[in-house]
Amino acid sequence: MKKQALLLLASASLMLATSQTYKQKVADLLSKKTQRDIQVKEVLDLDGSKNLKVVILNDKKDKTEIAALATEDGNIIIGLSNIFLSKSDKDLAILAQAYQSTQPKPTPPNPEALNKFFPSIAQDRLISLKSTAKKPKQTFYLVSDPRCPGCRKELDTIQDKLKEGDVKILLVSFLGEESAYKAKLIYDKVAKLKDDRQKLKILQEVFNPDYKLTPKDKTQNIKMIQQNSEDVSKVGIQSVPFVHSIQK
Repeated sequence: MKKQALLLLASASLMLATSQTYKQKVADLLSKKTQRDIQVKEVLDLDGSKNLKVVILNDKKDKTEIAALATEDGNIIIGLSNIFLSKSDKDLAILAQAYQSTQPKPTPPNPEALNKFFPSIAQDRLISLKSTAKKPKQTFYLVSDPRCPGCRKELDTIQDKLKEGDVKILLVSFLGEESAYKAKLIYDKVAKLKDDRQKLKILQEVFNPDYKLTPKDKTQNIKMIQQNSEDVSKVGIQSVPFVHSIQK
C-alpha cells in the first residue's frame, strides 16, 4: 500500500511539473517574440485532438487576457479567429468559454430593467423549479445555454438556490445552433412534467457534453430559443450563466 501511495504521489508530482514546464515554455516563447511579459494562466485540453491545447494568456503589464491555441510541444502559438472546426462539439464549447473568460467584463444590466423583464416572460418559456423552503422569499431567474461549461456547473449547484427560493430557467443559444436544438429538446421533454426531480434529470442529461442529438432533433423549430437569446441580449445580458434574483 505504501509503495502504491508513493507511486501515485510521484506520478501526480510529475504531471504537475510537466504542466508547469509547458506553461513556462509557451510563456518564454511569447515573451521573447512579443517583447512583453506574458504569463500562461491556464491550459485546457481539447477533446478532438491531443496535438493542440487552448492557452489563456495574461499580459502582466496591461493586465489583459487572451485565448490562443498552442501546439503540444509549445513551439507554435495560434491566435483564435472566428473560424474553428473540430470533429468534437465539446471543443467549440471549450473555446467559447475560454474566449468569454478573457473578454472585458460587460457592463451589468440595469437591475430595474431585469425586475420588469423576467416576470414578463411567458411561463412556457421558463422551466420552473419549486423551492424546498416552506416560505421562499425570492425567485432566481437563471439564463443558461445547454452547451456552456459554466452553465453545467451552475446547474450542479442549483439545489443550493432551491433552499432559498424558486428557480426559473430561461434557455438560450449563445453558443450556436446546436445549443438551440438542445434547448428545444429540453423544453419539449419537461413541458408536461410536474416532478422537479425529473425536470432536473432531463436538464443534466441534455447539458452533458456527451449527449448526442438525433437527426430528428435537428429538424425541430427553434424560433423560440432564438427569440429568448435576442430578448436577453436586448435587456443587456451578454454572457451565460446569468443569475438574477427578485424578492417576493
